[in-house]
Amino acid sequence: MTTNKLIISTLAFFALFCITNLIWYTYFFPFQDTAAREERLMTAVLPGALIASFMFSYLYGQLAKGGNKVREGFKQGSTLGTFMYLPLFLIFYGTRDTMPLAAWLMNAAFHIVQFGIFGIVVSYIRGNQASETRKP
Repeated sequence: MTTNKLIISTLAFFALFCITNLIWYTYFFPFQDTAAREERLMTAVLPGALIASFMFSYLYGQLAKGGNKVREGFKQGSTLGTFMYLPLFLIFYGTRDTMPLAAWLMNAAFHIVQFGIFGIVVSYIRGNQASETRKP
């Protein structure tokens, strides 16, 4: 993958990640204020989102096989979303008394679909580069 496409896909993912999370947690997720800090620590949230954006864009190049951009993008994105969120939210459910299991699973489902959509975006930015990066 070229460095330019890695940077562009990272920034696109980061922007979409911030916007969709803001919309989800502000308007749709019914437990958004459960155990929330009075004032969010954006100095931790934004670098965390940027790291997730970079790692997603980088790992996409390692995992994607090329082919249909929508199918491959959604498959790889939702796989990474499942890997990142489902175990984390099950651990949170087991260690925190803040939300019922259904809320944690609903939150995980949102992020899995969110990452699937982001995978499609990254696949269009990157073109067929995912399959080209592994050629000997």
